[in-house]
Amino acid sequence: MAEEEITWDDAISSGKYVKLETEETKKIVITNWKLEEVEKFGNKQVEFMSEVIEEDGEEITGERFFTSVSNRLKKKLRPILEGKKSGDEVKISIIKIGDKFNTNYSVKELKD
Repeated sequence: MAEEEITWDDAISSGKYVKLETEETKKIVITNWKLEEVEKFGNKQVEFMSEVIEEDGEEITGERFFTSVSNRLKKKLRPILEGKKSGDEVKISIIKIGDKFNTNYSVKELKD
């Protein structure tokens, strides 16, 4: 039986984590979010973690996560998620602007 050939598109999209590209809009539906203290590079930080059930209009089969320790991004997510239950499904668009120490984010809740 011949094995199905893996394409570059398959390889790029096979990760378990959503990746934000600079200046590109990413639309995701998140659920089961939480804030958790983690240790990264020897420092304790609070990380935002969520499951992703849809990315750029495509339903996710298997596991996909969106995580970030960025305080700038958490500040943008807070007014959208505060008051909602962690198990709620929330559709958001995120644009990463700039990079490294000059990174900012535009985050909006999308209504169907």
